[in-house]
Amino acid sequence: MKALQARIRKVHKADINRVVDIERSWHHLSHWSIDSYYRLISEDSFTSSFVAEIESGDSSVLIVGFVIFHVAADVSEIYNIAVESSYARLGIGKQLMTAAMDESRRREAAKVVLEVRKSNASAMNFYVKFGFKIVGERKNYYSNPIEDAFVMERETD
Repeated sequence: MKALQARIRKVHKADINRVVDIERSWHHLSHWSIDSYYRLISEDSFTSSFVAEIESGDSSVLIVGFVIFHVAADVSEIYNIAVESSYARLGIGKQLMTAAMDESRRREAAKVVLEVRKSNASAMNFYVKFGFKIVGERKNYYSNPIEDAFVMERETD
């Protein structure tokens, strides 16, 4: 399939319900409360959040993906990244991850870290394409179902 160009922009409070809809559609993601999302986007000095928008057939704008990450000191941590399933594998995740990496460099992070379910091979492959390597693991990190996580990281260059 041909890559789809999205517009990447910062999350606004009005976007939260759509972000939650996308997040909840994937069982492997950590499901946060709406209040948690509002708190995260309000703490802009540490947390960065982007959405990917496309123009739909009727010329309306549709949010199809998001990434949320936290930059503190010289470390950036990706919390969640997701693309609506009907737009998966069209390059939108790559655009979101690139935006997160660029913002991490801009904020002078030396490395980016994330956790991924051990069973989520497709996500691990996605991260490896960005230069992430497994550097450790966290026992029983995820719930619903309980599962271990790999810790992955890469330098920002």
